[in-house]
This record gives sequence, structure tokens and C-alpha cells, in this order.
Amino acid sequence: MLSPGADQRYDRAIALMYRLEFDKAEAECRAITVLAPGDPAGYFALAALSWWRYSQDFDSQGDFKAVEKEFVSNSDKVIELAKKMVKEKRDLDQAYFFMGSAYGLQGRWYAVQRSWWKAYSRGKKGRKYLKKCVETNPAVYDAYLGLGIFDYYSAALPGTLGLAARLFAGGDRARGMEYVKLAKEKGRFFKLEARIFLIEIYSRHERDHKAAFEECASLRALDPSNMLFRLAEIMTHIQAQDWQGVLEKSEMLLGVWQVSPMRGLEQQLGSVYLAAGDALIALKRYEESLAWLSAGIERTAFPAKGWVTYCCLRRAQALDLLGRRQEALSDYRAAADRPNFWDSKKYAKAGLKRAPDFKEVYRQMTQD
Repeated sequence: MLSPGADQRYDRAIALMYRLEFDKAEAECRAITVLAPGDPAGYFALAALSWWRYSQDFDSQGDFKAVEKEFVSNSDKVIELAKKMVKEKRDLDQAYFFMGSAYGLQGRWYAVQRSWWKAYSRGKKGRKYLKKCVETNPAVYDAYLGLGIFDYYSAALPGTLGLAARLFAGGDRARGMEYVKLAKEKGRFFKLEARIFLIEIYSRHERDHKAAFEECASLRALDPSNMLFRLAEIMTHIQAQDWQGVLEKSEMLLGVWQVSPMRGLEQQLGSVYLAAGDALIALKRYEESLAWLSAGIERTAFPAKGWVTYCCLRRAQALDLLGRRQEALSDYRAAADRPNFWDSKKYAKAGLKRAPDFKEVYRQMTQD
């Protein structure tokens, strides 16, 4: 439990955050800091909100300095207030929990940016304080999420990450899974986030697609109108290479969107058009894929997104597979001229030199 009145606001903030209603979520988070200015909870919620704002725009080459500044400021404030609690020997389990969670969140922020040393040092500190938290009070089940993430990904990250793999070596994959499950089953505030991590773990790393789909169904049941959860389901079908499922779920999401759009998700619609286009290429329905990929390029209100870059690249590849080389070259050039996203420049330049065959395009679509 947090400070009086803060629990309900924290719950509302989390629900709003996962519905991508960031301004409303921020109002709830700031209200927590007013209710309890000496409590790290509100500042941690604000830091988590900055993380979610960033995660919705990670495929753009925009300027994230303002978001990052706010994230660092709030997460550092969490650590400052938690250290004060430790010094005063007050609510030590909560102090260690928030300190560890803040360091862990900073580690995740820097990992996305591939700043591996910063990611490692923050993550290691986060693990240290979360371990202290559960040693002080084993019933703070939310703490097991951070411990599980560190353990699992330290063990699961492949050696191809070089420095990162060497730094993070020594995790325990099985223990990490059990910790994340424990947070999902018994946690107070991180249940939903734990479920989202489990979907990624099952689908991308464990290749247990049945378990991933079960988690997706449970996630959607929590808030059936939340289209972000539908998007997570589409990504799971992609990992399972269930291309007919990808196509059906993409059509369904866009149909629901036209009737009742979910504010905030418009930035990710390009990924839905791309997913459907990829599915049709995988099913060798190249002509049909062109319409979806063209829609991803032409209908977006966010032309700088990386999803648009990949729609250009994939449309070029579909045109090549149809034998329409001159049209394909134009799209390859457009993709090559845009900011790099997930090796888009490399594949666009390769396409300019030689038309890829189906086997190569499929490899690109299914690599992690």
C-alpha cells in the first residue's frame, strides 16, 4: 500500500498509461506527488510514464532530449527520496523497492539505446536493492519483476551482443521466468507489465507460442476495448509465423479503429499495415501486399516513423518478387534515403544492387 489516497490514483494512472492516455495518466501521477511529496511512488510513476511515451515513438529519429531529461529527473528523484528513507530507517522494504525499480528502469532505458555500460551498471544496482527489498519483506511481490527481468535477459541474451553479453553474463533463465510469473500472479502494481513481459519471453525467446497466446487472451480480457493489447496479439502471431492469423487480426484491429479510434495508437498504425503486408508476402500474395504497404506509407500522419521506412522497403521487395524491377528501385532509394531503422539502409542498398528472392525476404521478415 502507498500513502492514503495514492493507491487509487496509481491504479488509475497505470490503466490510463496502458490505454496511451498519457496526459490523463500524468495528471494522476502528479497528484500522487502532491498527496505524498516525500514518497517516491509518484515520481516513479512519472518516470515509468516517460518510459512509455518514449517506447511509443522508438522507431522515429526525433529528438527525445526533453522526454529523457524528464525521465532522468524523476527516476533520480525516486532514488534520492528512497535513500533518505533508508537513512531514516523508515519503511525499508518500500525504500529498497523503489530504489531498485528506479535503477532497473534506468537500465532498461539505456539498453534500448544500446548504451551497454550504463545499462549494466544501473541494472546491477537495481538488482542489488530489489534483493534487499525481498530479503526485508518477501511479500513485496512487485519486486520480483525487476529481479526476473535481470535474471532472464542476462541468461537469454545471445553472444552476438558482444560487450552486452559479457557484461550481463551470469543470469538464471529458469529463475527469471519464475520471478516474472510470481509478479504476475501476486504483484500489486506490476501484474500487467509482468504479463506483457511474459508474452515477449514466450513468443520471442522460449518459442512457446501456445503459452504466449494464452497470455494475450488474458491480457485482452482485462480491457477488451484496449487496442494496444490487440497489437500485442498481432506481434505474437508474427513471432509464431502464423501469417493468416496476422492478416485476420490486422484487418480486425483496423476495422475496430475505423469505428472507434483509440487516441495514442495512431502512431503505431504503420506497424499494422506493415504486419499485414508482410503476412501477404509470406503467403505469396504479392499483388495484395502492395495495397497494404502503400496504405502504411500514404495514410500515416507520422511520416517520420520507422514503420513507414519498412513499408517502403517491403513494397520494393514485393515489386521485385512480381518482376517489376524499375518500380522497386524507386522504393529502395526512398528507404535508403530515410534514417536507418532495424538495418533498413543495409537491406535497401542490397536491394538496389540485386533483387532478393523470396527466401531472403522471408528471412528478413522473421529474424529477431
